[in-house]
Amino acid sequence: METLPGQFTILVVDDNPTNLEILDRALTQAGYKVRIEAEGLNVMKQASLSIPDLILLDIMLPDLSGFEVCQQLKADPLTKSIPVIFMTALADTVDKIKGLNLGAVDYITKPFQKQELLARVRGHLHLRQLTKTLEIQNQQLIEMKNELENRVAERTAELSQALEKEKEVNQLKSRFITMASHEFRTPLAIISSSSGILQNFSDRLSEKRKQEHLETIQNTIKHIIQILDDVLMINQAEAEKIEVKLEPLDIIKFCRHLKEEIEASFTSHQIDFYIDLGDEIFSNYQIVQADKKLLRQIITNLLTNAIKYSPDHDLVNFSLSKKDDKLIFKISDYGIGIPEADQVHLFEYFQRGSNVGTLPGTGLGLSIVKKCVDLHQGEISLYSELGKGTVFTVIIPFLKG
Repeated sequence: METLPGQFTILVVDDNPTNLEILDRALTQAGYKVRIEAEGLNVMKQASLSIPDLILLDIMLPDLSGFEVCQQLKADPLTKSIPVIFMTALADTVDKIKGLNLGAVDYITKPFQKQELLARVRGHLHLRQLTKTLEIQNQQLIEMKNELENRVAERTAELSQALEKEKEVNQLKSRFITMASHEFRTPLAIISSSSGILQNFSDRLSEKRKQEHLETIQNTIKHIIQILDDVLMINQAEAEKIEVKLEPLDIIKFCRHLKEEIEASFTSHQIDFYIDLGDEIFSNYQIVQADKKLLRQIITNLLTNAIKYSPDHDLVNFSLSKKDDKLIFKISDYGIGIPEADQVHLFEYFQRGSNVGTLPGTGLGLSIVKKCVDLHQGEISLYSELGKGTVFTVIIPFLKG
């Protein structure tokens, strides 16, 4: 689209009033906006305040030559792109070449020929407009290129993360298969053995022995179901399909029930349950909003681990306290402890202490605990010493019921 003359501003610099009048009239009649200046020292100020589209600059100025003014204009990033046309009465080719070398785009010889003047002005303004258009298009292309590069980089990062995630998932699947093969073989063999004995030698067994074999089968089945539940829990957590469902819960009653339930399963150990909820302890109940299922996973796993890894000590401590709007659970034992080198990876899948020996376990329990704590937006930490025991601390935000 062609730009109208009225959209261009021309700065005319000449100390001769007659020349200024002639140029002002000719350019104004052609439709251009004209600003005039008689002193070279004021040109930079004029040009900087409001950038003109073209400058007509007389070489012979009383205070500062046109050459010096042109040098100042081209040295300033703000004004260096303004096209400058020298006006001169000189016929000396050397001066014309000097002006062009300083950055001027053209020259006009005095006295002015109106048609020549307008033709040169029109031509250079057209070039100026084309240059601006090209600069804008070039900037747009640069921005498009940068945007495309950013998108490519983002997409590459996403694909890289997806591939890494897929790699992790495949590794996890492989480890699940290995674990399942190892963990299921022994219990299935136990079930097969006990059921075979009951089937083939039932008439030779006392009622007590029959009951023992049945209990063995039932306990082994519970163990297999627990492993499957753990695997399912991990799978749901990885797929982000677990939602926290808060409900009113008497936390004291809940913890006492878990203590008694676990003590019933592990008759060789005692759990010392201690409550410190301040003044509210006297009411013997404390209603909070929590996810019962996730909280059960956390406490049950930590208590059963404390018992499992304390084969030579029959006492496990379990405390419930609160600070501000957070519940604090502490489970401590006097067992084998966890090597310091193993502690950093303890909440990862299939990670167990290097000192567990033949003690059974899948290495999933603590990773499940960590997932449940994270879902509750809580924190879990541990302190452990080899041969002296371990303390797990879980801090979970809560709302009163």
